Amino acid sequence: MRVLSAILFFCGMVFPQEVTVTASVDSQSVLLGDWIRYSVEVKHPAAVPVTMPAMKDTLGSFDIVQQDSLVRREQDGTVELKKNFIIAKYEPGRFTIQPFAVQYSGTDGKMSTAESNPIPVEIRSVEIDTTQSIRDVKPPMTVPMSAEEIAMYVGIVLAMAGAGYGIYYYVKKRKKTGGRVEEDLKPDIPPHILALMQLDSLEAKRLLQAGEIKAYYSEATEIIRRYFELRYGIMALEMTSAEVMAQLEKFKMEKVTFSDIESLLTGSDLVKFAKYQPVASENEQVIPQARTIIERTKPVNETVSESV
Repeated sequence: MRVLSAILFFCGMVFPQEVTVTASVDSQSVLLGDWIRYSVEVKHPAAVPVTMPAMKDTLGSFDIVQQDSLVRREQDGTVELKKNFIIAKYEPGRFTIQPFAVQYSGTDGKMSTAESNPIPVEIRSVEIDTTQSIRDVKPPMTVPMSAEEIAMYVGIVLAMAGAGYGIYYYVKKRKKTGGRVEEDLKPDIPPHILALMQLDSLEAKRLLQAGEIKAYYSEATEIIRRYFELRYGIMALEMTSAEVMAQLEKFKMEKVTFSDIESLLTGSDLVKFAKYQPVASENEQVIPQARTIIERTKPVNETVSESV
């Protein structure tokens, strides 16, 4: 018996679990209406691909108030993924935060699942003191802004400042030229050049590597839709994919190009709205496919100077 125990202990040391998932909360007993800060940490060898589940509005029976972007760190061949949530439960009682499950490909090539520990949580009701006047259960709470929200607001401020300067420059130049504005003051970037530059920028963000699959598809198709608006004069950003395809039929493009556009838009819709989980090869083809569509539909006689 001792020999068998020693062998099992030795095997556990030599063949450690490939993927570990650990979950934690800041408190396991909170008042009704309080938020719970829930953190998940996944550790796995760099050679083992791991798929994180997509969480939108709920985490089991708990509502998701906010979730941060996935943070990835790698050291000595081990990858650490970390994601933080703010969750809430709006009824008293004893509940369990179910295990957080991730999928990974094992050494035998088969898909396996690793789960975190379940966490029991108590939601306490507020005791009513009938001798006191009626008041709010909890004071108003504000959701802390994430890095993405801060970046968005900074971008809006900069865009407004740029627009204001543009109007000022336009008016000033108009006065100098007696009501005329020279057309060559600010050369326009052709739509296909602008779209290709935006795709390069999207690729540099490495959203796929960070596990932000939905954001990756959303930004890629937004670039393509904006290109269609500038190229063909259709309101592609405001249309459904089917409406975009109906408008593009008017321009008599090649069947293979039309089919590629439909495939890209439909695939993106599945990821964004139907929680479809594409395989890695599908994800890697999105930007190359978008570039091919742009190259096939750009104006043939368009010439751009080297300075653009």
